[in-house]
Amino acid sequence: MRDWVQLDALVERGAVELASAALFELGATGIEERWPEGEAPPVRQPWDTGPPPPLPGRVVLRAWFPAEGGDPEAWAARAGAALGRWLRAEPAAVLLGEEDWASAWKRGFRRIVISERLAVAPPWEALPGDLVVEPGMAFGTGEHPTTLACLRAVDRLARPGGRCLDVGCGTGVLALAAAKLGMEARGVDHDVEAVRAARANAERNGLAARFDAAPLHEIDGAWDLVVANVFAEVLCALADDLVRLTGGALVLAGVLADRQAMVEACFSALRVVRRERDGDWVALELRP
Repeated sequence: MRDWVQLDALVERGAVELASAALFELGATGIEERWPEGEAPPVRQPWDTGPPPPLPGRVVLRAWFPAEGGDPEAWAARAGAALGRWLRAEPAAVLLGEEDWASAWKRGFRRIVISERLAVAPPWEALPGDLVVEPGMAFGTGEHPTTLACLRAVDRLARPGGRCLDVGCGTGVLALAAAKLGMEARGVDHDVEAVRAARANAERNGLAARFDAAPLHEIDGAWDLVVANVFAEVLCALADDLVRLTGGALVLAGVLADRQAMVEACFSALRVVRRERDGDWVALELRP
């Protein structure tokens, strides 16, 4: 059985992307963002109103490395050198056996309640009626602020008998949420692993949803709900097709706050009817 080194590095929140890239370059096989002990903001409930509480200025990046690359102290030293000025404390590393690794990996995914009619959970935390999503290689298990914003939008906007298009579907969680709420759903993603994962999740939940890798320009029709959770630059590149396909509501996520104006300019053919911010991320709802 293979052993792993689990490393925790406390960094300033504004450096998360750069620090994560440095850890991956160092050889990390996976990275999880965690709140520092005692600093987690309160969990927002579906009935909460008003702006979310401010996020802590520090984040713990938990990374995993193959133990063959050295003992925990060696990995901690390498990480300290790679992260440098972004660190707020010396990295801490421990050795995990295969079983410990599996348990630690699972703890990173939890059941998320969106509303009384929609909850998303990994298989080991699912309750009857939940949308069950198997975490894997594809993005989108409900944990990330951008996915959460889209799930709230799907829950708010889904209408039985309507049609939903999920662009950049990842695990298929958004399309499957729409299907669960009575919509005809389709998800597209250029990543064949994502398409495979989405189809498996559809089968796991007994839901009828179509997933494929069709380019957006090949899709026709006006969709009642279009959801696109991809980076701002990709959204702008797809803007013409996304506008063309929007027959009702268009929900855009994956937008960092400093790129919000750029995205709104790219979609000026539509009107923004809702803006939602969670930390550094912004989600937009637009309509013709």
